[in-house]
Amino acid sequence: MDKSFILKKFKIDKLCIKIDKNQLIKKGEKRAQQIPIDKITEYHPVKRNAVKMICAQESHMIPQLLPLRHKRMMQNYFSFLRGTVEVMVYDFLHTGKQTNIPVMICGDAHLNNFGFFASPERDLLFGLNDFDEARVGNWEFDLKRLMVSADLAGEINGYSKHDVHKILKKTAKSYKKGIKHANSLQVLKRYYRSYNIKELLEFAKSDKQMRKILKKIAKKAPHHNSNQVVKKHTEMVNGELRFKVDPPRAKKLNSQEYKKILDAFNQYRKNVSPAIRVLLSNFKVIDIIRYSVGVGSFGTRCYLVLLKGKDGSNLVLQIKEAVPCKYELLSMTVDEAKAQEAAEGKRVITGQEILQTFFDPFLGYTKTSDRCFYVRQFRDMKDSIDLTKLDKKSFGAYTRLCAVVLAAAHYQSPTAPMIYGYIKKSKKFSKKMTNWAEAYSEQVRQDYKAFKKYLHHA
Repeated sequence: MDKSFILKKFKIDKLCIKIDKNQLIKKGEKRAQQIPIDKITEYHPVKRNAVKMICAQESHMIPQLLPLRHKRMMQNYFSFLRGTVEVMVYDFLHTGKQTNIPVMICGDAHLNNFGFFASPERDLLFGLNDFDEARVGNWEFDLKRLMVSADLAGEINGYSKHDVHKILKKTAKSYKKGIKHANSLQVLKRYYRSYNIKELLEFAKSDKQMRKILKKIAKKAPHHNSNQVVKKHTEMVNGELRFKVDPPRAKKLNSQEYKKILDAFNQYRKNVSPAIRVLLSNFKVIDIIRYSVGVGSFGTRCYLVLLKGKDGSNLVLQIKEAVPCKYELLSMTVDEAKAQEAAEGKRVITGQEILQTFFDPFLGYTKTSDRCFYVRQFRDMKDSIDLTKLDKKSFGAYTRLCAVVLAAAHYQSPTAPMIYGYIKKSKKFSKKMTNWAEAYSEQVRQDYKAFKKYLHHA
């Protein structure tokens, strides 16, 4: 069977297996005998052209944004990894074995895709915060991507190979412990489990630097809101508040583009919950701009919508293109990608609603005549930890925290006890995962150099 079909055939209903927890654990144990840890961590050198794959993926993007995208990607090995998830998915599916234990995965669980966000009660929470690649897939891909990102980021921070090796082993052990802990919780307790800033400060009670960083985030994150966006990204034009223009990243829309996105936004209003629909009736749209963000998604169609409330307050929402998973884009024409986009917005927000403990109440999806989008608040107490500011001890603590959070997110899937059954008896899980991550990191470095050479001669 074509391995690409394995990825595409996974649907939400594959998570709803009608057997109990103990039976699922036994299925995981049996899978460990059939496809042992040794097999899923056996590294096989890849045979493909990463440059062609990246170019194929970028053919679906806005050409004028590609130079800026390349500048962001090529800062270092870690940023390159962030911008090339499609390459790693291809390698994962075409080399070696997979457990074929389906859970909802992030699909791009590198270290920078964890961060802080607000709960409805305005508590500051920590968890996964990017779901563009979310899908039902193999749990080990998320863990492998997390560990490769830790390896590359640790190297950039100047840690020795020996120290990074130890950090990676502890990261894998933390994922295993996280799975064990999640397995011990009742379903509803697991569903409502969250990681707030107070718990993180307790987690880091012996780490002065981490506590210092967390306290700084706790102080500034509440100010990351629509008012801050308005202050930074808007100006008065003929007595009216408008977004600042800075092409190609921040580009004004022509009248036809503006109407298309406005119509999509009005369609979004109809898709959200009645409570949010009523809340949005207090606001009117006063400006829309195309504004690109991120690294991997930089180059896709992304917009900011400025709304003014009846009381004069502001709200800024982001309308972000929901393209098919980037791996799938490798084999699609632009027209085929557009045709598949119809359901992609729903895929992204479904992934977020399952994997993130509490999600943005404004989360929703919409579409134009040829593209699909999802909508969320542009800023809502969102923040992240700057990996370059961490010393070795704090960096290790952070990667372990991300691994535990990732395990908890995976365990929201009813099939997750199979993961517990699969890894619970393995004594070499962390060692094998670490060896694989280190081997693949070298492949990322080679791909980076090849793409850098291509850009130089392009």
